[in-house]
Amino acid sequence: MAEMNRRGGARPGAGRKVGSRHAEATTVVRLPVDLAAAARRVAENRGGSGSGIGAFLKGEVRLSASAPLVTASVACGFPSPAEDHLERPLDLNELHGIGSPSVFLVRVAGESMTGRGLFPGDVAVVDKAKPPRNGCIVVACLNGEFTMKTYQRRGERVTLKAENPAFPNIEVPAEADFQVWGVVTGSSRTF
Repeated sequence: MAEMNRRGGARPGAGRKVGSRHAEATTVVRLPVDLAAAARRVAENRGGSGSGIGAFLKGEVRLSASAPLVTASVACGFPSPAEDHLERPLDLNELHGIGSPSVFLVRVAGESMTGRGLFPGDVAVVDKAKPPRNGCIVVACLNGEFTMKTYQRRGERVTLKAENPAFPNIEVPAEADFQVWGVVTGSSRTF
């Protein structure tokens, strides 16, 4: 009997299993190196493979954190006693919907959205379940590259509007590979 060649070709039991959670369609996208490295670290820390952005997008909440919420307005100048105005603690995870399978976080890079209050280093909260509407901020993938811009649709034409005059708007051609990944619902900034 001739010895079987065990290199190359199909192997029994290899590949994606039909009906498994990994059987969804995939596409190749370009990510900034630091974002791809972060996705790998997240996946490896969860005990999985570091070979997909899915690990990055399918985040999970490991703890709940809250702080007392002061309901009185705070003047930026003259001190105001606020102890009488405490409400139940505010859970930031609850406020931003973090923990929902459709919500993920992304760090803002670049300055094209400063006119809408998104600056480099900010963390944007993105909801994949929200449909894009005119004027909302979206995370989109255009021909394999990610961008964050204001979504504008007129008929069949889609424009991704930069909110800084130093950057151009992007007219999305009809033949482009274009997908909105989610709608930005909030952001966080540390000083």
